[in-house]
Amino acid sequence: MPARSTYVALGAGAVLITAAVLVWSQGADPLPMPETVRLEAATQSYRPAGEFRQGTRVVDAPVGTIAAAAIEVMVHHVSEADYALCVADGACLAAPSDQRGDLPQTNVSYLDATAYARWLSARTGGDWRLPTDAEWQRLAGDRAVDDGFSADANGADPSRRWIASYRREVERRGEADLQAHPLGHFGVNDAGVADIAGNVWEWTDSCFQNGTVSADGSVIETRSDYCGVRAVQGKHRGFVIDFVRDARSGGCAAGVPPDYLGFRLVRNVS
Repeated sequence: MPARSTYVALGAGAVLITAAVLVWSQGADPLPMPETVRLEAATQSYRPAGEFRQGTRVVDAPVGTIAAAAIEVMVHHVSEADYALCVADGACLAAPSDQRGDLPQTNVSYLDATAYARWLSARTGGDWRLPTDAEWQRLAGDRAVDDGFSADANGADPSRRWIASYRREVERRGEADLQAHPLGHFGVNDAGVADIAGNVWEWTDSCFQNGTVSADGSVIETRSDYCGVRAVQGKHRGFVIDFVRDARSGGCAAGVPPDYLGFRLVRNVS
């Protein structure tokens, strides 16, 4: 069985890890380890995911600095071929597929992704899991997007934030790419991770948070009232109910729905 996961953030710097083959301790056929990059321990700036209020007004969560431990990240999304192995083993539910192994597996829920992570951990002896929202922003490198608004949109007049939000969502609706592309189509970022901010959004393990921001702009309270809504990341951050496979069908809890929903995994560096 897989070891217990420890939830940590990503560090800076990437070193390519050579793919190896580990034999599952329970005697199953050997399974190749995914190709990964290693991000070293560092600190990172991070704006928490969720909705934050200052009094009655919705405002941006303030950016803070958090510790980031070393971690390994899959270079590519989990592919249809990868996911099919989990289905064949009876550990994952079947998901829509174009029957092409070089396509990322999409139309999978948070529950599907975590089932795959448990299966891969057991089959390889690794400790695979979904990244947190903060970790995803680190692995996104130069393609990460900050979802904060301007100081004017965070001011005393709430209509300015409504207008800014409306304009942003109108712009995003014109960016949909509903054509499935093979792994590597969108190239690699400065960390060596492929297809970041392409047309496949990625599940994270982070819950939607409600927060209260003090008058001086520092977070004084955060809470996750219901952890059935998770942050997804791609061209922008969104929030999707954990059992939804296709957010375009109405499962997007906030923001413009993703073009596609897929995932990649990370693992802790021992």
